[in-house]
Amino acid sequence: MTTHPYRRRTVRSAIGALVAAALLGAATAVPATADPAGPAAAPSQATTETVPPPHEDPFYDLPPHLDRKRDGTVLRWRALPADALAVPAPARVWQLLYKTRDNAGHATATAGTLLVPVGRPAGGASTRPLVSYQTPEDGLSTSCAPSYLLRAGATGPAGTLAQARFDGEQVAAAVRRGWAVMVPDYEGPASEFLGAGAAAHGVLDGIRAARSFRNAHVGRRAPVTMWGYSGGGFATAAAAQLQRRYAPELRISGVAVGGVPADLNAVLRSVSGQPYSGWIPFGLAALRNTYPDADIDQYLNASARAYADDVAHDCAGEAVISGPAFADLDQFEARPGSLTRGAFHEFAHDVSPVGIGGTPTAPVYMYHGTADELLPISGARELAAQYRSRGADVVLTEHEGQNHGSEQEYGVAGAVAFLEQQLVLPGRTAD
Repeated sequence: MTTHPYRRRTVRSAIGALVAAALLGAATAVPATADPAGPAAAPSQATTETVPPPHEDPFYDLPPHLDRKRDGTVLRWRALPADALAVPAPARVWQLLYKTRDNAGHATATAGTLLVPVGRPAGGASTRPLVSYQTPEDGLSTSCAPSYLLRAGATGPAGTLAQARFDGEQVAAAVRRGWAVMVPDYEGPASEFLGAGAAAHGVLDGIRAARSFRNAHVGRRAPVTMWGYSGGGFATAAAAQLQRRYAPELRISGVAVGGVPADLNAVLRSVSGQPYSGWIPFGLAALRNTYPDADIDQYLNASARAYADDVAHDCAGEAVISGPAFADLDQFEARPGSLTRGAFHEFAHDVSPVGIGGTPTAPVYMYHGTADELLPISGARELAAQYRSRGADVVLTEHEGQNHGSEQEYGVAGAVAFLEQQLVLPGRTAD
């Protein structure tokens, strides 16, 4: 076994709770302002049942001849009882496998969880709003996928419990507001974390799939919004920026993006020397997996490559907690500056939201904590400025003193208020 000179095993357990809080964000309870419709649902029996991970579940198997299908086509589906979710919701629930494209643009398929509130809205089922909710999937294994974690709950991979619980609460709260909710596995079957193309395709094709799935009765003219925080914010921003090019027929009413990792170079610099510097090899492993042609290994020393190998099939929580603490970015470099300037620096910029181009077609609400220790607010400011310079309608709300974890919960009320404004628009007509 390779010896890792920068691993601080003696302090790992001591900082574990701190790292988990920074990574996974919110407490397990939803703030009182997050759900005006009522208290959060109690945990279901599903949290103690065994749910097979996607790689052991035939539902996720890729069908043949995907290249002959239209993007967003529902390939197969199955209904789930509401109490099959770790956090039940008053909804009809389906898992959909739908055709999409991977980060390189090749045909593939991924899953999404679609929840539709029980009962009909006042204007008819075709007027029911649809929210695409992007969780921080942040994983290099399909065991990190939301379609699995929304069901598995506490039985999922180590380090995912708090985040899975938080996301389940947000989805249930959205359903209680009368919104249909689509939760896509936007990283796809190859778990292409930090792939802007894969994320955008997975999100936008998930919306297409939800609207075409007849059992759900999601109207094609009903308002559609997108919402995501942290890694989910990355996917939401990518989808918003690439929507005009990839899915121009979709009319998005609003986009809420929180704690967005807008600039991957800034993220690497931010976590350097911190307790959660395990993000560095995990992020490098993600880029290596998602962009194989970039030959990320050429920029890494032997220790960095070994670390990346160790976490090549992990979710973020377990990977970062078990990774090197207080390690500096330059300790992973193949040569001085190989990760901080030159070709890698340009590559990381070009695959970040600040580098991929594209302009959201809908109003954008961005929220970010000024004390975010993982994802510097400077990146969010730069991204907001880019959007505005290209003509987008953008509001950036900065919450003073909030860190990455606390902002995930603190920012819910503002995001929900924005989404409610966009989802109830005057003059909307049913199909």
